[in-house]
Amino acid sequence: MILVTNNEKFIEEKNYLESKKIDFRFVETDYLGVLEHCRDMIHEGYEMLTHPLYGSVKPNETIYRSIVLKKNDKLHINSLTLIEEAIETAKKFKKNKQTPLWIDSVKEDFRVIDHDLMSKTIDRIVF
Repeated sequence: MILVTNNEKFIEEKNYLESKKIDFRFVETDYLGVLEHCRDMIHEGYEMLTHPLYGSVKPNETIYRSIVLKKNDKLHINSLTLIEEAIETAKKFKKNKQTPLWIDSVKEDFRVIDHDLMSKTIDRIVF
């Protein structure tokens, strides 16, 4: 399994991912860029294990996104459909209202939310 994220909090907590035997790919991009990066990985044979629009924070409110994938031996159509729909949803939200230029304390709150949600999800995936 591999975690794809733009959330620096996972760099700080790298030991957690190592303890779960999850590879880590930090991508220096925005929310939409993480989705597009994962779409490209799905085309290369990965399958999504987490929903790309998890949580209650709208795509135009936060700048952080993390997704867990696993290597598959063929194109996983359900993952591809789901990620394409998530990309369109994120674009729609951004078109309606741009993501604010958050101050550092708000960014940290969003990092913590993303990290907490994804860590709890990883704990359920990895026994």
